[in-house]
Amino acid sequence: ASCYFLVMACRVFQSSIRATALFLFIAGQCLQAQLPGLEKEPWTGYFAVYQQRTFHFMIDSKGEGTIAPLQKTGAPITKVLHLPVTVFIQERMPDGKVVEHEGLAVSLKSTTEPTEKLTKLTYTGKTKEETAFEVSVEAQGTRLRYGGRITEKGKLTANPIRLCVQVKFPSAYRPADRDEKEVIKQIRDDEFKVTRSDGKRFRLIADKPLAEPPNEVADKDLGLVSVEIGAWRGMNFEFSATPNSAIRLTTPETEGLLRGFFVQWTPDPAADPKGESRFQIEMK
Repeated sequence: ASCYFLVMACRVFQSSIRATALFLFIAGQCLQAQLPGLEKEPWTGYFAVYQQRTFHFMIDSKGEGTIAPLQKTGAPITKVLHLPVTVFIQERMPDGKVVEHEGLAVSLKSTTEPTEKLTKLTYTGKTKEETAFEVSVEAQGTRLRYGGRITEKGKLTANPIRLCVQVKFPSAYRPADRDEKEVIKQIRDDEFKVTRSDGKRFRLIADKPLAEPPNEVADKDLGLVSVEIGAWRGMNFEFSATPNSAIRLTTPETEGLLRGFFVQWTPDPAADPKGESRFQIEMK
């Protein structure tokens, strides 16, 4: 009987060792795969930080960026009005709809060390469909520049795919909670200007859907988008695309710009296979 219990104890011990080894292996893979983070306050956990008098820009361990506009005191304008910057793969389906494929955080790698003085960096990653991509980020003065390309299609071979860099503008006025006439009066001095890739210029009305006839902007390639919203204390955001790439302005369903919108940049994979085109974001 004593031998039996001894054998069972040994088996339990071996199982515990194997379980512990498996746990440590998985934990090690997760720790090694995500982008590394800074260990210095107040930027603990961020992979890269760029600091300017009028804004801060941060990239976290998942590759997600954040533009935080600042007051003259150096404090954020608000905790809500930050602009997320995300990167993903767009797949255009036969019916024209676009499906987004996010990069897996555990797949991200970079040869750049964590930094609070960002100038230039590159990182790579993959989606769950094994589509591999490369992203570059540069910062100088009041400008941020994104570039990128798809390096391997993986399993996404049935439909056209493109890398996309997206900046999200949250709703600045929360019109659902306030009188619509009051909101429209407040935004009358706000400006939304766009220049299409064919050179035609338009000034948009914030409370009207982009797709409203004559639909000069929705689902059209743009070269320049300029946004000035009072809620951001008069800061002007200018987005531009270099040749072989384009910008698109989108809103959730049929909503107007005042309820929040997206600025999306995509390089043309056929015209720019090396990923040399750039998306410039400037805060003035």
